[in-house]
Amino acid sequence: MIICFEGASAVGKTTTSNEISKSTNTYVIPEVNLLFNRPKAESNIWYLERQVERWQIAKEKSKSYDTVILDGDIFQPLSYNWCFDFKIYNQSLDFIADFYRTEIKNGRIGFPDKYFYLYTDTHSLRYRKDNDTTRQRRNFDTHLEIAKPHQRFYEALNNFVPDYVHSIEAKNIEETITSITTNLTSASSRLDISYSLEFFDCIVTWLRKNKA
Repeated sequence: MIICFEGASAVGKTTTSNEISKSTNTYVIPEVNLLFNRPKAESNIWYLERQVERWQIAKEKSKSYDTVILDGDIFQPLSYNWCFDFKIYNQSLDFIADFYRTEIKNGRIGFPDKYFYLYTDTHSLRYRKDNDTTRQRRNFDTHLEIAKPHQRFYEALNNFVPDYVHSIEAKNIEETITSITTNLTSASSRLDISYSLEFFDCIVTWLRKNKA
């Protein structure tokens, strides 16, 4: 299975992913900024192309591992830019949607089998950020400001595919992992939507109709 962890910065996505991989046959794919070196002069689709590459790594690794975890969503440019009303990075909804739709149609990127959205309160996020010396977490305060709409986007996906996104209050690693493990059984029996253009178009329509 290919699953994805999402949530605010410092909520514990990477720590949870790594802990799961220690005791199970699981491969973790880091986010773009940790997996790739940014070029000095990147194209307008460089970040989008790296998300495609992450998916292709996930598909390849799924041949050897029981579970592949995407630490951060490969469709993150949609949710993140929506939170800022598509006024950053000079990438409109149409621009991003056209890119992804073509890649889905060509079978170069698809949707994970399940999303797990981790969340907690602002105080806990700040505490975890301040006590994590392994990450700089640039623009942390900006990310905190969009935490609520960001979560709302992922929970909205359940309107199109019931129980596709499982939200977990990330109180501690042990409870989070237990919740993930318990919930994974429901993902295995769901209709495969990996390359569903219908599902993708539903998401884009929702983004057009709703403001962050």
